[in-house]
Amino acid sequence: MKKYIKLFSVLILSSILALGYISCSDDDYSLDKYWVSIATVNKIGDNTYDFTLDNGDKLWIAAPAGLNLNPKYSRAIINYTILSDEKDGYDHYIRLNRYSEILTKEPVYIASDDEVKQDSIGNDYIKVHSMWEGGGYLNIRFGYNVGEKAAHMLNLLSDKEDLGLNDDVVKLEFRHNKNGDPEYYKADGYVSFDLSPYKEAGKEEVIFEISWTDFNGEKKTKTIEYKLSGGETQPDVEETTENTNLNIY
Repeated sequence: MKKYIKLFSVLILSSILALGYISCSDDDYSLDKYWVSIATVNKIGDNTYDFTLDNGDKLWIAAPAGLNLNPKYSRAIINYTILSDEKDGYDHYIRLNRYSEILTKEPVYIASDDEVKQDSIGNDYIKVHSMWEGGGYLNIRFGYNVGEKAAHMLNLLSDKEDLGLNDDVVKLEFRHNKNGDPEYYKADGYVSFDLSPYKEAGKEEVIFEISWTDFNGEKKTKTIEYKLSGGETQPDVEETTENTNLNIY
């Protein structure tokens, strides 16, 4: 009798393993694989969110259960495992492994002759590691020195009231105010600026000239072509939690 019970148990276990193999091999995704991407966070219900990658792919968070995101900003770096291909209107169902918010802001206007406001927004040195358009945002990976005594402020500044909407080349400044924070060690981070004010009917692209003050005091610029039909391919994202949780605003 024990023989039959043992044989029956083996058959049941074999069946379960076979079913598991079939369900996993359908999409050829492994639970030990992961991707790291910048995404836009979309609220679709009470405490319910999904993600849109900068290439347009939509991701549904299928796991872990009971996840409580409560995001402050609309951009994030996500570490995720793909669980399935296209399903229920989504390109992938995912398991969210890690989530780090990215400071997300809009361009601001300050008149060039408004000395008080110009001074308040700061013009401290900042290093730009990379800058690109993706997902309808100007994304910047930056570096500066910190002492963790004061919050740093970052802004994308226009000296035109209409933010340069009618200019052939939109000139903006990436500005940094360290608010007197001592410079003890270096830190890196990400910020995204919403470019939706520049989406106008009939336009195919917007050309930006972004300037900033580097650490040696040199004024640097980069030209960004914002294709309204689709963004640039984003560079590799460096997933380091301290980089996305700096004391910035």
